[in-house]
Amino acid sequence: MSDAMQISSERVDDIPLIVEWLKQMQIVEWMDQELKQPHGNRKGLSYGQLSVLLLTYIMTQANHRLCSAESWVTSHRQILELATGWSIGEKDATDDRLARMVEEVGQAEEACRQIEVNLGQHVIRAYELPTEVARADTTSFSVHHRSDESAEESLLRFGYSKDKRPDLLQYRQLLGTLDPAGIPLVSATLPGNGADDPL
Repeated sequence: MSDAMQISSERVDDIPLIVEWLKQMQIVEWMDQELKQPHGNRKGLSYGQLSVLLLTYIMTQANHRLCSAESWVTSHRQILELATGWSIGEKDATDDRLARMVEEVGQAEEACRQIEVNLGQHVIRAYELPTEVARADTTSFSVHHRSDESAEESLLRFGYSKDKRPDLLQYRQLLGTLDPAGIPLVSATLPGNGADDPL
């Protein structure tokens, strides 16, 4: 007679994706490097590891209450252990432990500043962009509107209508972009009359 196989089901959702991004951001390393270590007698996950669990909980549940994090970690323990590679104890994510970690983060202003600097240097990328060519494009928007202002004071004016509606007031919108990437540089709302060339 063969042994009966036990099957347990657990929702995966977006947990592995979030954990992987947090691991690539090196949250655990920066937190553990800058924050004081937990009390020597305390066993279990470090502050950095707890922060990954808490951030994953907050992002998946859209909830930042510490009191319900423990039951969430318990119900997703298998996928969290597989995604992180950690052994998560039954009482690792209690609200007391999470609160102690949050309290430590809140009190360590200089450590938090250094964590932000480290994260920024690790995550943010800067690229040199070509600056030889920029383009300025305009389009007009026709509106059903009776202006109470004088024509000189209003943006809504009669002009050449790209919408083929010369009977309607219009305004123009300009967008300046950097070529060839198409990165927006400037936007402006302009009166409905006037040529595009001077822009």
